Amino acid sequence: MADEKNEQNEKIIAAKENLISVMQEENVLLDKILGQQTVLHNCVREKDWDALNRNIENLQNLSDMFVELEEKRMSLSQNIDMASDEDVSPVLTEVRGKLQKSKVENTVLNEYISTTRKFLQGVFDSVVPQRRNTLYSNKGQIVKPELSSVVLNQMV
Repeated sequence: MADEKNEQNEKIIAAKENLISVMQEENVLLDKILGQQTVLHNCVREKDWDALNRNIENLQNLSDMFVELEEKRMSLSQNIDMASDEDVSPVLTEVRGKLQKSKVENTVLNEYISTTRKFLQGVFDSVVPQRRNTLYSNKGQIVKPELSSVVLNQMV
């Protein structure tokens, strides 16, 4: 009976150690993700579209790796109360904090892009008004409106 309890305790300790290890890996990966998000934000502000595409791919790879670690963490934490365990709780708090920071970074970048897109759309709509009505050809097919050309008056 005592051997069974010792064996069970050893399994719980091993599971905790594995869980903490996975969460520390998540922590390191989140640092890389946060750094990559900063690079993305800078690429958008500097309008460096080639670097943006490369860094989006890098961020996607990091995100895929995080999803794999998160699946491991979920399977390891099934029998452990992570919030109340004094060994696991500090690492969990750190990971949650970094996840929250990442979420804020994503929100800021999305709002910046959305605002810029709306502004540019407004400029294009006022400079190049497009036909809003549906046009039909002489055969009754819908004709897609084409962009009108824009001529700028340059004064030298």
